Amino acid sequence: MKVSQIMVEPVTITKDQRLSYALEQLEKKGVERLVVSDKKEVKGILTYADIADRLGVSKVVALSIKRLHVSSAMTDTVITVDPEDDVTDVAQLMVERGMSGCPVVDENGNLLGVITKVQISELVKKFKDVKVEELMTTEDILQVNPVARLIKARGDMLAAGFSGMPVTDGGRVLGLITERMVAIAMAKFTVEVPDKHRANQVRQIRVVDAMLQQPPLTTPDESIAEASTKMLDAKLNTLPVVGEGNRLVGMISATDFTRFVANKFKVTNVTE
Repeated sequence: MKVSQIMVEPVTITKDQRLSYALEQLEKKGVERLVVSDKKEVKGILTYADIADRLGVSKVVALSIKRLHVSSAMTDTVITVDPEDDVTDVAQLMVERGMSGCPVVDENGNLLGVITKVQISELVKKFKDVKVEELMTTEDILQVNPVARLIKARGDMLAAGFSGMPVTDGGRVLGLITERMVAIAMAKFTVEVPDKHRANQVRQIRVVDAMLQQPPLTTPDESIAEASTKMLDAKLNTLPVVGEGNRLVGMISATDFTRFVANKFKVTNVTE
């Protein structure tokens, strides 16, 4: 399968536009990334993670998101792919480079589309015989308490290379926190809290203030077709896997689905 068969129309923005407008576009369009472009030339990428990074910097937190520009937060080193590239190869590239998506360009560098882990995850909807337990992560699961500081939780998430993590209390899943939720909470904070109080009060934002309560859950016995559908319908990139009493037993993510596709739609043998 070629990239051209599953890529989607890109949502673009220019580097001189306000960061607040960019966040509005991410929400309005229901996408995880914006392509920063000049005409048809790719200049960078802007994601929720980039916005969270920018708003979480101590020297910047005193500024409102409305005073910042896209250029201050975007990633300007961009890996692009060709529309004729094989989807499994691009999935492997995403896994190896820790990327959530790539712009698709023609031989002249003109922007044609975007392929992300969302489109990759759509491909696993037909695999009703593969169970969540075959792909899910069960070791070193990062989790956080709802009263933990959001800045600390986000730092832990970044250090571990995760884009989301479950919010738990006594092992029971209460919610979910993702880069998107962190970015939205931080943006709201910079608008609602007066300038002179931001630097001191930013550390008082708690996970409970940003998290998604009662998120969709999956179980080890559920198929990846069902799990991916739940994840995509909720516009999430990760789901808690629970056992009896909603107790956390693992996590399944768009990265796990992407790894499955990169392995040519086969479950990786953990003994290899």
